[in-house]
Amino acid sequence: MTDHASTDTAYATWMSLQPITRPGDVPITTPIAWMENRRADHSLAFLLSRHDPKRHGPTDALACLALGEAIRTELGHYRGSLVHDARLRSAIWQQIADALDTDIPSAQQLLRDWADGQHRLYQSEPLSGHRLGLTAAGHQAVLDLIPTTDPGWRTP
Repeated sequence: MTDHASTDTAYATWMSLQPITRPGDVPITTPIAWMENRRADHSLAFLLSRHDPKRHGPTDALACLALGEAIRTELGHYRGSLVHDARLRSAIWQQIADALDTDIPSAQQLLRDWADGQHRLYQSEPLSGHRLGLTAAGHQAVLDLIPTTDPGWRTP
């Protein structure tokens, strides 16, 4: 069951952060939807004040830029993971490349880079407790989703 009181308090704290003028002003745990809502608020204020640019100063424009960049960065963190999820669900490489608006080798490199990063994360974690990232076997399993240059390799 969701603890709405806790969520409401966290959201109120997020909305009280002033001003957001750099992507680094956004706490790392902020949900993308919260960033987008706040960006929309600044965008509307910016739009409504266009006829009088001195009324609000640069804050709304800077907030739109900073929040947009924070959203772009956060979404970028999910790209490799989503490629992995798509491959596990039998998406073919052309479909993945089309969804990313790129070519197949670039989509495959994105997955390879993500897997390598996840494996480095696993290796950097302390041996005790919960470890994040991919084990050596998990890393290899992801790499196995990427076709080799062997002409006999067949993958959907």
